[in-house]
Parts: sequence; C-alpha cells; structure tokens
Amino acid sequence: MIKRFWQWLVRLIQRILPPFLKPKQHRRRQKFLSDADYHQLFRQLVIGVNQGWNREQILQHLGYQSSDRAFKVWLYEYGQQLRQLPEADHQFAWQLLQMSGVGCGELGEIAAEIGQDLLAKPPGKGEAYLGDPGDADHGETAERNAAETWFNQGKQQLADQDFLGAIASFDAAIQHQPSLAEAWNNRGLALGKLGDYQRAIASYEKAIQFKPDYQLAWYNWGVAMDKLGDYESF
Repeated sequence: MIKRFWQWLVRLIQRILPPFLKPKQHRRRQKFLSDADYHQLFRQLVIGVNQGWNREQILQHLGYQSSDRAFKVWLYEYGQQLRQLPEADHQFAWQLLQMSGVGCGELGEIAAEIGQDLLAKPPGKGEAYLGDPGDADHGETAERNAAETWFNQGKQQLADQDFLGAIASFDAAIQHQPSLAEAWNNRGLALGKLGDYQRAIASYEKAIQFKPDYQLAWYNWGVAMDKLGDYESF
C-alpha cells in the first residue's frame, strides 16, 4: 500500500515540476560519418553482399547506419556522380544490381538503380574517375577488394563445376588486380577442365611470372604440358 502511494506521489510530482527540473531521458545519438567513411562502409557492404551475406550479416555490418538517412542521401549523391562520368565499371555495376532484394532495404534499391543506369554507359574506368574520397590508398584497396570478391566467386564456381563461369570470374579478378597469381592459376585449372590445355598453360605461366616460387602453379603447368604432350619444354 505504501509502495503504491509512493509511486503515485512520484508521478504527481513529475507532472507538476517545471521542464528544466524533470529527469532527462537519455537516448542514443546516431553517429553520422564522413563521406570517406560512408564510401568505405558502402564498398564493404557491396563486397559482402556479393560474397553471400545474409540479412543478419548485413544489419550487423551497417549497425545504426541501416536507418541513417544521411547514408541514403550520400549514396544518392554518389550515384549522381557516377552517372555523370563518361564511362562506367560494368563489373561494379553488376555488383550494385545484386544489392536489391537481399536485405539492404532502401540502400539496396538505390544501389540497384545506380547499377542499372551504369550498365547503359560505355564500359571503362567508372569509379576510378572520381579520385580519392579521403584515403590516399583507397583506390588501390577498392581494386584489391573487388579482385578478391571475383576470385572467391570464381573458386566457388570452379567447385560447382561451372567452368565457363569460373573463367569469367577469374578474368574479372585479374582485370582488377593483374598480378593476382592465384587467379591466373585457378583460371588455368578451369581451362584445363574444359580441355583447353594451351590456354591453361599460358595462365599457369602468368601465375609463375608474378609469383616465381608458386609451386602449385608449376605443378599444374607440368600436368597440363603432359596432357598436351609437349615434352620438349620440360
């Protein structure tokens, strides 16, 4: 009884207190990021989605920014910059199209619209024209991330025996990072599975060129040479 009376008295006092004396309710403040931070967050999201992230992983990556209106405004403006460029990176455009319907919400829809518009442009440098958004190494990092995304996709396609798809993915990885010896080696494996030993050998030789001590590439090169019957090169 006393407890109920006390609770009633507290509520009564709170109603008659002037606003500056009422206890403050603390709410979490949403953290707004810089343009460079938004760019990095978005690129990581694109790569994650193309690697197969589910909705839970997407929301975990975005955190508070999943409902950040400023993030959506930044993405819209970023898309406008890409649309104004004379050329577009079609591989990046296809990655953006994958953002729709995978749990990215409005961000995914905006990204997919950007990707669709970019595919209508002539293929070329695309985002590279925009320059550095704040980090001197950002362009190089973005290229490495894109190469890794395509390389991982190619490995999965190779495991699924989708050899033509794997070759296309490894070619995309190589376009972003020409010195990626692992992509050249796996490209050779896919070509070998299709019986194209001459092109497979050329791929292995590119892998060895960029990584002379790459023993697996040397082994695969020898197997392909044996299959081709070119013993004089040993």
